[in-house]
Amino acid sequence: MDLGGLVLADKSALERATPETLELGEICVCPVVRLEMLYSARSPDDYTKIQDSLSVFRDLSMNAETILAAVTAHRELGQKGRHRVPIPDLLIAACAQQHQAAVLHVDRHYDVLAEVLAFEPVRLAV
Repeated sequence: MDLGGLVLADKSALERATPETLELGEICVCPVVRLEMLYSARSPDDYTKIQDSLSVFRDLSMNAETILAAVTAHRELGQKGRHRVPIPDLLIAACAQQHQAAVLHVDRHYDVLAEVLAFEPVRLAV
């Protein structure tokens, strides 16, 4: 399956990615995904390895527009009583909307977020 565009990979997908995953489109990360990945480092050497492995991916920027989209989406979910989604996932989904990217994930929260943000949630087969 080729999604034919930008694919913002969530931490859950990056951890389970295979060589075939790279064929889905242009795999990208954003600052939140990068921080989540680096947070899981177990040592300074591991941190460096993770940092180096992430350097191959295009970075999608986040700015005030990203935050505004996330706040608006959170409010809309709150009006439905569905606002209890992890803040990193909310920010990643808002970034995907901003850059017109799909989100590659292994996380049910993206299906909820797609109800209020314009991005395609793509579940990685594991």
